[in-house]
Amino acid sequence: MKKFLTLFVLVCPLLALAQQTRQITGQVLDRADGAPLVGATVFIAPEETQAKDYNPQGTIAYEQGRFAFKLPASIRKVVVSYLGYEARTLDISGKSDFTIYLSASDNKVDAVVVTGYQRIEKRKLTSSISSVKMSDIARDGVASVDEMLSGSIAGLVSTPTSGGPGAASKIKIRSTVTLNGNTDPLWVLDGMPLEGNDIPKDWSSKESVDNLYNMSIAGLNPWDIEDITVLKDAAATAIYGARAANGVIIITTKKGLRNQAMRVNVSASLFVTDRPDLSRLNLMNASQKVDLELALAANGRLNYLSGMGGVARILDKAGERPALVNGGSLASLSPETQSAIGALRRNGTDWGREIYRTALNQQYSVSISGGSGKTGYYFSGGYYNEQGTTVGTGFERLNLTMKTDYDLLQNLRFGASVFVGQNKNDSYLSDTDVFTNPSRYTRTVNPYLNAYNPDGSYAYDPDMTVNTGNTDVLDFNFLEERARTEYTLKTRSIKTIFDLDYRPVKGLKLYTQFGLQVDNSATEKMAQENTYFTRKYQLKSMVDQVVRLPKGGVIQNWNGDLSQYNWKAQIEYSGTFAKKHELDLMAGMEMRGTTNTTIHTKGFGYDHKTMVTEPMPIPSGDAGERLANSSYFKQYQKSFYENRYLSYFFTGSYTYDNRYTIFGSMRYDGTNLFGVDPKYKFNPMWSISGAWSINRERFLRDARWLDNLRLRVSYGAQGNIDRTTSPYILGTWNSTSLGGASEDRIDVTSPPNQNLRWETTYSWNTALDFAAFEHRIGFTFELYGRRSKDLITTRTIPSETGFISTSSNYGEISSKGIEFTLNTVNVRTRDFRWETSINIAHNTDKVEKVRIDDNSWSPSLQGYSSGAVFAIKTAGLDANGIPMFWRDGKRISLQEFVGFRVEASDPWGLGIPEYFEYGPAMNVSQKDVRSYLTYVGSRNPDVTGGFNNRFYYKNFDLAISCNFVFGQLMTRSPFYNPAQTNPGQNYTTEMNKVWSPSNTSGTYPSLTGNLQADGSAWGDWDENPDPYRVYYWIMDNFPTNVNLFNSLDIWNRKINYFRVNSIRLGYSFPQRITRKLRMTGLRVHFEARNPLVIATNYDGYFDPETYGNIYAQPMARTYSVGLNITF
Repeated sequence: MKKFLTLFVLVCPLLALAQQTRQITGQVLDRADGAPLVGATVFIAPEETQAKDYNPQGTIAYEQGRFAFKLPASIRKVVVSYLGYEARTLDISGKSDFTIYLSASDNKVDAVVVTGYQRIEKRKLTSSISSVKMSDIARDGVASVDEMLSGSIAGLVSTPTSGGPGAASKIKIRSTVTLNGNTDPLWVLDGMPLEGNDIPKDWSSKESVDNLYNMSIAGLNPWDIEDITVLKDAAATAIYGARAANGVIIITTKKGLRNQAMRVNVSASLFVTDRPDLSRLNLMNASQKVDLELALAANGRLNYLSGMGGVARILDKAGERPALVNGGSLASLSPETQSAIGALRRNGTDWGREIYRTALNQQYSVSISGGSGKTGYYFSGGYYNEQGTTVGTGFERLNLTMKTDYDLLQNLRFGASVFVGQNKNDSYLSDTDVFTNPSRYTRTVNPYLNAYNPDGSYAYDPDMTVNTGNTDVLDFNFLEERARTEYTLKTRSIKTIFDLDYRPVKGLKLYTQFGLQVDNSATEKMAQENTYFTRKYQLKSMVDQVVRLPKGGVIQNWNGDLSQYNWKAQIEYSGTFAKKHELDLMAGMEMRGTTNTTIHTKGFGYDHKTMVTEPMPIPSGDAGERLANSSYFKQYQKSFYENRYLSYFFTGSYTYDNRYTIFGSMRYDGTNLFGVDPKYKFNPMWSISGAWSINRERFLRDARWLDNLRLRVSYGAQGNIDRTTSPYILGTWNSTSLGGASEDRIDVTSPPNQNLRWETTYSWNTALDFAAFEHRIGFTFELYGRRSKDLITTRTIPSETGFISTSSNYGEISSKGIEFTLNTVNVRTRDFRWETSINIAHNTDKVEKVRIDDNSWSPSLQGYSSGAVFAIKTAGLDANGIPMFWRDGKRISLQEFVGFRVEASDPWGLGIPEYFEYGPAMNVSQKDVRSYLTYVGSRNPDVTGGFNNRFYYKNFDLAISCNFVFGQLMTRSPFYNPAQTNPGQNYTTEMNKVWSPSNTSGTYPSLTGNLQADGSAWGDWDENPDPYRVYYWIMDNFPTNVNLFNSLDIWNRKINYFRVNSIRLGYSFPQRITRKLRMTGLRVHFEARNPLVIATNYDGYFDPETYGNIYAQPMARTYSVGLNITF
């Protein structure tokens, strides 16, 4: 009993204390822009001495700046603080939920914008800079940060190059500033510019779409990124000099906070990637394809690859093709032939399931961070594995990040960062000559083709030729290629950054940084002996009807080493005088160098089991020499380039009374890329800008509802380099035979031009920033203009120089645009908050000056957009289904349009009409062809933007991210060729819209061939030839430089789409649960990525972004579940 009483006495005070506690909740936000302040502390005010022994004394705001704090009921005041902000004492009497806004302190270190060279306080910002927190754009199942930027920043367009795993996105900031140079922005990692982020210009072509290539940013773990800043105008980018004209994207990574206990964060996600919907391609099924082949075989005019296709083989084997041509229907054939053709309708393979799949993928990340009074640290590791929706493709990434900074002395800080990554892309080999690309083959394979023989062996496609348009068939089975070929790219990268920060006196800072980037990429292509890829090599190695390729497979390797160093040293001064005058100065220098070495080897007779090759036997004679010099059989090639840059830079900023700011910058860049004439070796880049904080004027100081009203103006010059050109001679190494001996030679591709110099862009920007009602509404409205001069283009030179053309600084291009960003807090109550962000951009450009060669087949871009599309304007079809055209407001025939005529020639020179020969002719000189093409629009979209909503209800949060593009002119690949319709490949159901005598309502031009209607050959040309004969001759003889049919305007279409990028639902468990689990935070989320796209006019393609590209893999649609734990 005494023990019970003793226990009761001890427990009662604890129960009483427990009964006297209560919980407060809330969110801590930045007063300047409403951004959540994750990491803010909420603690009991020091004057509340009655609770000095209460534990815990405070809490931390985590996800979205939210906190929950249980404290004694007697407490009336708490303090809310965040590094760089004015601490705020809050009276919590009679209220339990709070929205707390903190204002930047005068000496704030975190309320800044990071430009890579310096940190500028937001209140002093004069340039066009946009920032986004990584937590706001993070998505599951996205390998690289470039894709996550879609729809998040006004004026930035991120377009996927392909839907394949690990595929890069083509990013464009604002408008085009160059005609031939690189248009990709400069990426900067924690102050170090990165190399190796250029997307190939022809990334969407069939020659490039299947190529695996690496971007250095793909090696970064998105979970390590804190925020991303985009620099747009000259005031922001001129400090970067070369390449800055395309914009700059700055990545700031996470770091450990000083005086923070160690935190361990673990995140994991599983995501399912859905199989693409093949029905979007509108392909013919087996029965429809058989009907098409019957119609093609019944048309006696058609003779293009007439023996291809299952129906043709049956007819030719039975000798009944003439019966079909004469009878015109299936009933004219024998019952046995009809039965064999009918069997095709029942055959087939579900190629959608053979080529595409549903995949289960995963990603993980773990980080450890913290710090003491003198040091901070951050370590992380990440793993990402994505299997593509195309079977046999995949992407895998491993990451290790280590960052630390510590005080060597009281005013001397040292920092070190190491980013280690390994990427691996997997695929299989495809051929650009024919249709072995998986997306292309899906469209062309006959639906009745069986993938396997009855005995289970691979069934070869009898319609797969060596090259498009010929009749040479090689054994090909898509599944065999996938199983017996390999295509891998493995990239290992190390990026190290060391910096030293010394502050000898207040306001003065000496800073130096050294960055080193080392990337190694190893590409391997391997094909076993029994593959179409190797069979094609065997065919090309044939000399005197003997295959010279050793027995076995083919292996190719590319090994690339990219290294870059970047060192900069700078001095900064910041001071305030008389409490109203603020001066910020910075000066420094930078040295940067890059080297790139690539080695390409080939091995023949490769045995994938023993991994050895055999020597290539080369026969003697001219045929053997041609074989040895063929690019197909060169077994070793090496390329190397090295560039150096030296720069000096300076910035200065003056602010008066926290209202007016003037900012200027200057950079002097030099490079070995130019400099034959010394005055062109260096290029000055500069900017001047200013800002007026109108809301701080006396006449608005009483307008407490107004949070921000600022006007910004800037003007400056930026630089750009076209690294594909040089003031020196450019050429390719070759050899020639002289007197029976082989001699080396150089084929000059570009003669020298000692006056070649930098491209320069002059740009202006004006903007208005507005925020009101405690940032319940805010917007930024920007206008900008650019004019790029000295653009490097090709111009003709006198023929007596021995050359036709050279590179010169002649071109000019101008652009202008409007950008608008709106942020609103639509609803804000105790438990519910709804935020919306909308950004819209309209950008246009115009080529002001450009020279074209008289031998050019394409019209001049001068006066048009850099993305101009020229096409031949059609005016419907005539009575024979042949296209008609517009000229001078009148509809004219195809013959009139090209000036077709039958001309008489006198080959014998007798002058006697009876001996004249007659032949066709048309006007197809370069000047004529240019006149046929008319401007129909620009590939640059009319409007781009993003629409993002975030909802918060208690511990739930929902984020919906969208992007949209309106009015983008895109060109599709024609689904057929009227003069070359191959019966051996499949087509879309649009073939039913092709005009024919039995389908006069068809809207697409009719088919034609080189025979008469009964299948007989044509005789001599007469004065009034058959229109179908003329139609075929024009199509077949029109210059291949500009394909007549492909250039018709019917293949161009305006695309509009609105894509829901991500729908993400999350739940953060309350602290009462996480404490029991000994966790600081626990969160789960569910996400659907690319669940919906609303678009017009992209029938026949998987995605509107890749409309017209028949080689691109479909974009992945994923559904994921994720877990995030913090200890």
